[in-house]
Order: sequence, then structure tokens, then C-alpha cells
Amino acid sequence: MPLFRRRKLPDDVRRRFLILAARAEEAVIETHVDNLLEILRQLGDELDVDRLLELYVDTLDLPEPLALAVSNRLLARLDVDASSRRR
Repeated sequence: MPLFRRRKLPDDVRRRFLILAARAEEAVIETHVDNLLEILRQLGDELDVDRLLELYVDTLDLPEPLALAVSNRLLARLDVDASSRRR
């Protein structure tokens, strides 16, 4: 016997749940990016971004979709930071 029974959620509850879940997922991605930026700040002279991403993803065993989202967000953030310094 299953531990939890599946019940259909009302549409408005399901929509609110999906929005909250999306916000939670975004927060997880942002936390990983913040962690990577801190590691890069401390070890940037010793590790390039590609190697850092490889080590981080492997060490934390991030699932591929999450790893891709984190990688893209980090690279975009680094590009924005570099662009603002050039101005």
C-alpha cells in the first residue's frame, strides 16, 4: 500500500504550487552560482572557470539539467560582471 495517496489538486492550488516550486528551484540555482563565485574568488588564480565547473558538478553530483542551468547562470553572471568593469 502506498504511503501517500495521490489526489487531484484544485487548479488554483496546483498553479500556486508550481510557482512556489519554480521559485525554490531558482533559489537552488542561485545558491550554487553564489558558491561558485566564492570559490572562484578564492581559487581563481589556481582554477579556470571550466575546470571549476567540472569539479563542482562532479563533487556535488549535480543532475545534468541542474548542472546546465548553474553553468549557464554562472557564465552569464561572469559576462555581466566583466561588461560592467569595462565601462
